[in-house]
Amino acid sequence: MPAHSPITPDSRPGLRSLVVLNPLSMLAAGMFLFGLLLVPLAALKAIEGNWQRATTAGLLGLVLLLLTARKVARRNRPMLLTSDRDGLHLAPLGRSLTHGIAAETIPIASIKAYRYCLRVMRWQAFAQCHLRLELADGRVLHLADRSGSRPDDPTGTVQLDAVARRLARRKTGPLRRLPFFSTRPARMLLWVSGMAVVAGVGLLWLGFAVGVLLLLLGVGYAASYYLGHGAADIATY
Repeated sequence: MPAHSPITPDSRPGLRSLVVLNPLSMLAAGMFLFGLLLVPLAALKAIEGNWQRATTAGLLGLVLLLLTARKVARRNRPMLLTSDRDGLHLAPLGRSLTHGIAAETIPIASIKAYRYCLRVMRWQAFAQCHLRLELADGRVLHLADRSGSRPDDPTGTVQLDAVARRLARRKTGPLRRLPFFSTRPARMLLWVSGMAVVAGVGLLWLGFAVGVLLLLLGVGYAASYYLGHGAADIATY
């Protein structure tokens, strides 16, 4: 029987995956929509002559829009990701071509650390792999599986988790980081969000409208934590 030498990750054929660049998170989308709702609410309160509530709602809406507008504008750029022994290659597809996004090659040596997890979208019955790459030049690339298929999609593509598995099998190379919601700071913030909820309820009971903000922040983070932590637990590769 002839002896077969094991195939190392670097000698395996290249993998191609359809991904989106800068996927929009549910939290960012919710904050953006909430900011859009607060702006007309502030205008309505100003017409009624309630300048205190108008100022509070207007400032909060503008802050939320400023924090999320750039993410919304750069969201979900379709790309073709190719992984081989030289590194990762990103080529624009579809509307990314019209936005002037150039192709890019990312050598493995330039990836300082990476983090990946699965996010389960139960209402779509779709599990989406997310991969964040921390590069030596200080940039962070956030990639995710692209949902759905199109007639002009390249053939022979795989899901993004296959690329993440290949990175994980390397004995030397970039450092793998845990998803944020699996870390100690995330658990500490969960306690803080609980205290914010209690404080918000107390302020509302005393008649202070600022309690609504604390209540929304606390409940929002707690919901994000349990959804994110559950998704991170599913990623067992």
